Amino acid sequence: MTRAAVRRALAPSESIHAVKEAYIGYTVRAEGRLDPEALTTAFEAVTRAYPQLSACVEFTGEGAVLAESDARPEIRFADGDPGRPLEGLDLDQSRSLSALNVVRDGDEASVCLAIQHSVADAHHATAILSALWSCYTDVIEGVPLDLGRHPYPRSLEDLLAERGIHASVPAAPSVPPAAPPPASRPDPVIRHVVQHRLTEAETTALAELGHREKVTINGLVSGAVLLAEAEIRDLPLTDLVYRYSVNLRSRLTPPVGATEGTNVLGGVGFKVTDGIAHDAVAIGRAIGEQLRAGLADGSVQRSILDMFARPAAAKPWDPKLALAVVSIMNWGVAPPMRTPDGLRLTNLHSASRMRETLALGGYVMSSFGGRVGLDVGWPEGDPSLPQRLDCLRERLARLTRDL
Repeated sequence: MTRAAVRRALAPSESIHAVKEAYIGYTVRAEGRLDPEALTTAFEAVTRAYPQLSACVEFTGEGAVLAESDARPEIRFADGDPGRPLEGLDLDQSRSLSALNVVRDGDEASVCLAIQHSVADAHHATAILSALWSCYTDVIEGVPLDLGRHPYPRSLEDLLAERGIHASVPAAPSVPPAAPPPASRPDPVIRHVVQHRLTEAETTALAELGHREKVTINGLVSGAVLLAEAEIRDLPLTDLVYRYSVNLRSRLTPPVGATEGTNVLGGVGFKVTDGIAHDAVAIGRAIGEQLRAGLADGSVQRSILDMFARPAAAKPWDPKLALAVVSIMNWGVAPPMRTPDGLRLTNLHSASRMRETLALGGYVMSSFGGRVGLDVGWPEGDPSLPQRLDCLRERLARLTRDL
């Protein structure tokens, strides 16, 4: 089948990422013997099983569409710095929506699964990453691969409509997104993140504090980040807008499987009010209370629909205050990742590459191997990065010290 065989138009929640040509890198760090031939076989099997990985994006008069592609997703092996997992990778959504980049330094390597954001969010992508390592282990151990073939994932809009969830206001007339003229496209911004990773003991202490105070780990970390950002930016805490996403899969009836949808997310905005104490526990508790209320009344489930139906009125922050926005993506606990004898996966972290005119920083939180990691994703060379890391470490240390 050729690339002209269009599968379907991208929904607004998907096409917004196609316009930015946004690729997210889901990167594991590996120690030990890594067999390139076996990994290539495993990746090819996964891309056959999940057709969105081998598709491409085209812009037509009707907007962005998901299409079959004649090109095969790239897999690349090179020696270099594993801390730069996207280095040397040629990403082009008109050819392929995924790639695998392996950067080796002796017995250590970063293995980065890059996926175009319009077809997969983090919960979707890490499930595929888990399947990749299962396939790799099976190839090494001589077990036949039989993944079947999964259908193309569905958009958030379709999944919500099927469950009777619609925007709270009538959708405004929309113009299908068009590809920006090549001359006007900003250069891609690549973020090779720096990660602050808690120890197992610190992660356990954080979980115990959350259990005792009835605050989630996500809430505690979010509170610490907001306090750190207020200090770094020299802004009143109440001026900051915290923006985060919520995985809706388990919050829908019936629930949605990890790879059944593309970006099955809600978007939430939060501000610290004068009545909230300026400490991470109080802030985290307020974030949780607001989230539970939003899930109960359905506003979180409808949030992305409302954003596209009435963009200016639906956003809980003023777009003019972009420099006051603090953004955290929570990948949650990574799914199990099997490896054969002689190979150990030690960590999971993010990377990204997208075209954007205003390159702001943000955070990605995840848990791998019993340890919480917080990726600090600021553009390379940002002068605030050393201070940001120091301040963040201190704020998180206060939560786990002497517990």
